[in-house]
Amino acid sequence: MYQQILLAVALQQWDEFSPHAVAAREVAVALANGSGAQLSVLSVYDYDDEKPESLSLSSVELARYRDTQMLRMDELMATKMTAFLAGVPIHEPPIMPLLKVGDPRQLIVATAEALGVDLLVIGAHSKRRFLDVLVGGTATAVSRHAPCAVVMVQPGEKRPLVQTSTVGKILQAATPG
Repeated sequence: MYQQILLAVALQQWDEFSPHAVAAREVAVALANGSGAQLSVLSVYDYDDEKPESLSLSSVELARYRDTQMLRMDELMATKMTAFLAGVPIHEPPIMPLLKVGDPRQLIVATAEALGVDLLVIGAHSKRRFLDVLVGGTATAVSRHAPCAVVMVQPGEKRPLVQTSTVGKILQAATPG
């Protein structure tokens, strides 16, 4: 059974949680509950590199402005993560939220490796940018380099989930012993 599950979700671009993120959360929670695994939830974001060109600021003021904007983004992402996890029933062991700044493709894989994850859950979604069409989306890139099994979740009609513990019992019963 799974010991460590990592759910990777994109929270930065959305004012409301995407159906992909919510569907992936439901699957990850069901798998963690069924196997008793530790569930970590990772969202990777970046700082918008906006420069206030309309303002004439000294280099010190510009640095202070940038630091303030970065702090605001960190606080916003922490708030989004808290709201995203508020929809999850109480889970034992407690869910570990993780927020990281940088390239999602690299940080998701690096985090999975660092945590010793044996399952990565990520929402599969349609391409948003031209570069994604050429290179492939984050979920596809992560699935190619992940150090563990990957479940890509596509939202759609509700299907009943079989609890992992039930699957384990079926497999044990089928195994000659």
